Amino acid sequence: MGLDKKFLKYKLEKIKNDRIFKEQDSETKKRIRKENSKLAQEEADAIHSYLTGEDPIDALDNKSFLENRLPGSLFLIPRRKKVGNKKWENQGELNIRRNQSDPTTKKNRLLKVLKKFKTVAKSNANYGKEILKLGRIFDRLRVTFGSEGIKVDGNINMKSMDVQGDINLGGKLNFVDTPGQQGPPPQSLTPNGYVELPGGMIMQWGTGTSSSDDEQNFEFSLEFPNACFNVVTQRITGDARDVLPVQNITTTNFEINRNSAIDGSHDFYWQAIGN
Repeated sequence: MGLDKKFLKYKLEKIKNDRIFKEQDSETKKRIRKENSKLAQEEADAIHSYLTGEDPIDALDNKSFLENRLPGSLFLIPRRKKVGNKKWENQGELNIRRNQSDPTTKKNRLLKVLKKFKTVAKSNANYGKEILKLGRIFDRLRVTFGSEGIKVDGNINMKSMDVQGDINLGGKLNFVDTPGQQGPPPQSLTPNGYVELPGGMIMQWGTGTSSSDDEQNFEFSLEFPNACFNVVTQRITGDARDVLPVQNITTTNFEINRNSAIDGSHDFYWQAIGN
C-alpha cells in the first residue's frame, strides 16, 4: 500500500489550521491558511520522500526504507551454521516476503529496523549488501525468471523436491549419497543394480545362472518396500526357445522353475519393476 501524499498534506494542514485563533479577522485567517497550505505541502513532500525513498534529487533518491522494502520483496534470511570443525559460517536462505495484509506491518517493521540498525540509512546499507549476495547467487546459477517458468543453467543441490508439473533436464541426473542418510541410496548403477524413479517406482536389473531343473531362487539387489509387479528374464546365449519361466515373486527374490528338458547351466539377464 503506497503512502498517499495528498492525505498526508491534508492532515498536516488541518493540524495547523486548527490552531488559528478564532478572534482573528477573516483576512488574517485567509493569509494564515494559505501559508499553512504551503508549509503543509513542503512537510508532506519531506515526510513522503523519507518514508518512500522517492526524491527528485538523485543523491537523496532511494535513501529510505518502507516503500521500497514492503510489501512483496525478495530477500535473504541470514543464518549461522557450524560446518564440521570449522568456525561458525554465515549461511542464507532465499525467501519472498508476501504482500502486506496487516496495516501495522510497516510501523512494526520500521521499529525493528531502528532498534537493530539505529537509522534507516544503515538498514539500507545492510540491505544493499544482501542484494549483492542475491546477485552472486543468480549469476552463479544463471537463473532466468519468465512467465512460463524458471530456467536454471547452473547446478542445484536438493535434499527433497515436490514437483507437480514436468521436469526437463538438459544434463545428467546425478544422485549423491548423503552423510547420515537413512536407508539405501536412490540408485546403484552397477551390473546388478537399481534406481528409484519419481513417484516411488523402482527398477532393478541383474544377471543370474540357472543351474537346476528344480525351483531356484534369485535375490533382488534391493528389497521392494511394497511389492514387485513383474520380473522378465532373457537368456544371454543359447537357443532362444529355451525359456526360463519366473514364479513365486516376493519383495526380496524371484523363483525360476525351468523346463526339465533343459540341461546344464544357463546365464540370463533379469529385470524387475515394483514399488
